[in-house]
Amino acid sequence: MPAATSSETWDAAWTLTMRSKRKRLTDNISDQYPTIGRLRRSGVMEVETGGKEIQEDLMYGLGTSEWFDGYDVLSTNATDGITAAFYQFRYNATPIVISMTEEVESRKSDSAEKLLTAKTTQAMTKSLDTINAAVHGAQSGKSMLGLQDIVKSSSGSTLGGISGSSNSWWENKRGSFTGTTGESTTGRTTFITKSGDAYEGVLDMGLLWNSVSEGNDKPDLIITSFKHYGAYESVFEGTGHLRTAEKSSGSYGIGAQGTITFRGAPVIPDRDCVTANMYFLNTKYLKLKVQAGKNFAKTPFKEPSNQLAKVAFVVSGMQLVTNNRRRQGVLNDLA
Repeated sequence: MPAATSSETWDAAWTLTMRSKRKRLTDNISDQYPTIGRLRRSGVMEVETGGKEIQEDLMYGLGTSEWFDGYDVLSTNATDGITAAFYQFRYNATPIVISMTEEVESRKSDSAEKLLTAKTTQAMTKSLDTINAAVHGAQSGKSMLGLQDIVKSSSGSTLGGISGSSNSWWENKRGSFTGTTGESTTGRTTFITKSGDAYEGVLDMGLLWNSVSEGNDKPDLIITSFKHYGAYESVFEGTGHLRTAEKSSGSYGIGAQGTITFRGAPVIPDRDCVTANMYFLNTKYLKLKVQAGKNFAKTPFKEPSNQLAKVAFVVSGMQLVTNNRRRQGVLNDLA
């Protein structure tokens, strides 16, 4: 007997009630959110209590300091050297909508995951997915600032009300890939072509690292696309190349956790990252400000007057900010 097929549309009620066998909801659509996850674990997310704007006080001048002897006249000229960058909170809302019929039908199966829980998980996942994409995007409309705004691949932009074209100290660092040959026919990228005994992409990473660093103030996070993560990964995994080892197991290769680093900073891939970019971030000066009470908060359900349904929202109020732009860098034009 041939296997039976079903042709009806599986809406939320059917999927989670009459035909549900397991109490879980498996995400098959979103690209996940590794950058947001890393920022949350690394303490980059900071809660702000109220306020229409976020103010970051900045020092860009140090005044005068002189050597003197005897009765030399010393300068008493005042130096400004203090200003502030201002950022506005941006808000995101994702609806949770449940009809009366869905709510009633979801109670028929004891083995089904509660409809409310499933809908909330769905909305929360969408909210995180949207914000993760915004972090890697450029500000548009009412969206928040992204890495493409804070760590620009071009000079002269205005951020936080301060123009980079007239304030060189407010410019992020940037570098371009300088490779001249490619291996596109083998599926590789020019990122890993060699210049002598060194890889051209890795050399460019080193140049940008040095440009962004000052003494012990160095990048602590590098984010790139899977394309260039894979290219950098192949430097360690290819035959005859340097390999890393897991301390606990002693086995060679990237390791069970899939973690690779550059000069001590973890390199993480994100599908939302612009393919041509690799970001060198110093999270000491990069924060995701979250408004108190609006950290993926759920609003109460309300019912419209002309529909037998109810709606609530997962709401976030946040903004990506920096108070030291020149400690952030981007390597762009990666081939």
